[in-house]
Amino acid sequence: MKENKDYFFSEKIILEPIGKELSEEEISEIDDFSGKEDFVNFYRVHNGVNFPYTAWFYPEDCYNIPPEDYPYMTIDFFFNIPTDRDDSNGGLNMESVKDMILLKYDNYEDFLLFHLPLVMDVASNIFWIDIQTGEIKYTDFQESTDPEDAFTVASSFKDFCKRITTNKNLDKDMAFLNRLQN
Repeated sequence: MKENKDYFFSEKIILEPIGKELSEEEISEIDDFSGKEDFVNFYRVHNGVNFPYTAWFYPEDCYNIPPEDYPYMTIDFFFNIPTDRDDSNGGLNMESVKDMILLKYDNYEDFLLFHLPLVMDVASNIFWIDIQTGEIKYTDFQESTDPEDAFTVASSFKDFCKRITTNKNLDKDMAFLNRLQN
């Protein structure tokens, strides 16, 4: 576990790397989109990360998301990009998530042509990068399984990362866990 000290997030966040380190060539296979440079820089440093104490994402104010419905979303982890060198990667990654979504929801076939799964929240909902616009979209599978109901939560990958913050209850949660262990 390490504390994030880079420029991707707005504040220090505790995270755990998931995937193997990537070369620029391994990332370059992904289609170009607005903001891809920030995406590549992130994935060269962090090929997927887990937030052991969760992280919170606050949607951009410019999108008309009812605050009572989504004042914030809890983020569990960024999917990693699988590599040919991954021998122990039996978990979720961008490719396996796309395959699982297609198996479960055949109506996502066209959606997956232009969207990459990026992040999973604690309720197994997914944040996506729209490779046509660079925007970040969110699907709430408890509300709808129609890809047309995905809604935009950030204008770019960089803006998405900058709106991720620590769990505001982390100090209370840690104190509670420490009491349980003692």
